Amino acid sequence: MTAAPSKIYIPRDTTACSLGADRVAEVIQQHIRKHQLALEIVRNGSRGLYWLEPMLEFETEQGRVACGPITPEKADEFMAAACWRNIDKHPLYLGLTEEIDYLKKQQRLTFARVGIIAPTSLEDYCRHGGFAGLRTALAMKPQAIISCVTDSGLRGRGGAAFPTGIKWQTVL
Repeated sequence: MTAAPSKIYIPRDTTACSLGADRVAEVIQQHIRKHQLALEIVRNGSRGLYWLEPMLEFETEQGRVACGPITPEKADEFMAAACWRNIDKHPLYLGLTEEIDYLKKQQRLTFARVGIIAPTSLEDYCRHGGFAGLRTALAMKPQAIISCVTDSGLRGRGGAAFPTGIKWQTVL
């Protein structure tokens, strides 16, 4: 590892929190403040590897790397020994997050950004393609939007599954 990470991602979902993630974040934050470290904690969603929670991720030059499970006690030892500087030498080091066997075989659709962005960060959302559809729609004429929706086959969720494009066309 050539440079120390700048961000530490700590999950904030119920499973990770029940396993001590909030306390881990507190311990790490205390070390950051006490030693005035150039590290930022980002609370994100879990990647779903619950047997490794709390699983911490570190943003490095090589990409996001994971370490876990990190208990509050291990977090204290981890920070006291400055293990984040040479994370790849730590016994709980898991490697590049995207290369973990359980994750690298997946193609996530609905939850593609879970664990990657801070869920309350508009900046993160935009950086990962958020509002791209809105920008496209705002550049289109109303009839072009309706044609696009009609061509997509989108239907309502009511019992009749009425085509959305037809419904929109009636009010244009």
